[in-house]
Amino acid sequence: MLQSPIEEVKNRLDIVQVVGEYLKLQKAGANFRALCPFHAEKGPSFFVTPARQMWHCFGCGIGGSVFDFVMHIEGLEFGDALRLLAQKAGVELPKRSPAFVQQETERKRLLEITELAARFFEKQLSSKAGAAAKEYLQKRGVSNESFAAWRIGYAPGTKRSMLDFLVQQGYREQEIGRAGLLVRGEQGVFDRFRSRIMFPVFNLQGEVMGFGGRIFGKEDKDMAKYVNTPNTPLYDKGRILYGLDKAKLEVRKQDSCVLVEGYMDAILVSQAGTKNVVATSGTALTSFHLQLLRRYSENLVLAFDMDIAGDTATKRGIELSMAEGFLVKIVRLTEGKDPAEAAHNPESWHLALDRATSIIDYYFESTFSSFNKRTLDGKSKAASLLLSVIFKLPNKIVQSHWIQRLAEELGVREEAVREELAKVKAEPRLQRTNAPFALSAREKKGRRELIEERILVLVFCDPGNLKQLKEEDVRQMSLTMQEIVAGLQQAENLEFSSLEQVFSQTNLQTVRHAALLAELEKGEEELKDEFSLCLKSLAIFSLKGRLEEIMREIKKAEGEQELSRIDLLLREFQEIAKELTVPPTP
Repeated sequence: MLQSPIEEVKNRLDIVQVVGEYLKLQKAGANFRALCPFHAEKGPSFFVTPARQMWHCFGCGIGGSVFDFVMHIEGLEFGDALRLLAQKAGVELPKRSPAFVQQETERKRLLEITELAARFFEKQLSSKAGAAAKEYLQKRGVSNESFAAWRIGYAPGTKRSMLDFLVQQGYREQEIGRAGLLVRGEQGVFDRFRSRIMFPVFNLQGEVMGFGGRIFGKEDKDMAKYVNTPNTPLYDKGRILYGLDKAKLEVRKQDSCVLVEGYMDAILVSQAGTKNVVATSGTALTSFHLQLLRRYSENLVLAFDMDIAGDTATKRGIELSMAEGFLVKIVRLTEGKDPAEAAHNPESWHLALDRATSIIDYYFESTFSSFNKRTLDGKSKAASLLLSVIFKLPNKIVQSHWIQRLAEELGVREEAVREELAKVKAEPRLQRTNAPFALSAREKKGRRELIEERILVLVFCDPGNLKQLKEEDVRQMSLTMQEIVAGLQQAENLEFSSLEQVFSQTNLQTVRHAALLAELEKGEEELKDEFSLCLKSLAIFSLKGRLEEIMREIKKAEGEQELSRIDLLLREFQEIAKELTVPPTP
């Protein structure tokens, strides 16, 4: 029988081997465990079960198949995760359309060109031509490890050295230009990057997409300090963040992302121990940046100056992030220092990071240091500025807090502030996009939910328990649990190849969780009577729930003076109460 590519990839790969490439797994009986890469923890709560080819974290509550793991840890959509794992498994995916194949071929060629260019720049930095640039970087504090990790390079001052190198490697001038590495002038075609320290920009998989170049050796007021790769089929500065390929796991672990402006800021801050750092590279935050970051965290810590009074691109980006629900803080640095300079003293830098304050607090302090709140004009200007910020907060409780704070600062009634807020003109706002991989905190489960979860676990411990369920047992369950039981009864067996065809993604997550708990069970002899005890406990919950309903109905009937109905309800109440007090038959 022919298998789908997805099933073939699953069958060829061992989840233990794939996960083991990312995490240090320890044997735990028939399973493996590790520290979860998706949240910070001291003890291992991340389990991999080879028998079911599944993984689950009991700390943050996420789990799934080998595809889910790669999607989470690499920040990929399903199609990209499939291609990555298919390559690993040696599975050839179905042929795409000629146009798609042509596009993929071009992309592959451009990636080869940018990778070779990065190697060329790296080699130049270690040559005589790049000696002065390397010495400058070393004086700035860049370590040998950082040179290698960030693949810093140097573009010599000659006009065509890189172009000639790539042509010698068999690439056409047109292709090199498509990769964003050339400029065309009156005297011909030349290297875009000349006499510059080079910073390769990587995608999430660590492939070179483009470059940023800082002038060095030929400083001229007419020359831009920084030159970046223009938009190409590979590179779009509004959709890529410098350093996210290296920081993504740490951002997820710490549930926080430190944002800096420049390449050197990111490199030296990371070198100082803050591994969850990425750089905007002088570009304002875009909705695409925020979609990328939301895969890993919704907490942003800014480490750059910002003028809140002006309509700057940086300010608009920050307000966009707040409007989309991000919690934003700001690091206060010593005046005149940037993060790269502050990171020279790691202890001082980390202290500043720990003292990061809410961006709204920063707005308030900056505003009231600029305007005199004792004067009518100062109050009006401060209110206008701050209300435009408060208006963009999506959470009404948070918004209410800052309205109260503004009223207190201005010495006016809170109602007056609310009236002025209502006058703020709404600007077009992007709808908040929920990330496919956003990690939500596990909700605390009630006693009834825990019993239902336990019933599900016991079904996976012994599939025979599924046949013991009667209709009256199922009716006492929640609607979600009833759906799950119906799905399990409908499936051919309890293997996930069958269950994936039956359940929605939400219910499949619940089923996977229960199945993994079953795999971790010990002492199966003790579980024989537990299933019936759980069903009895569920029945008791249902009876108690009915008693509460009867009490409400009696109160309503008393108000309407329906004496006959009250009599019937009292009889039912007594029968259920008696049933609850009867000891179980041994």
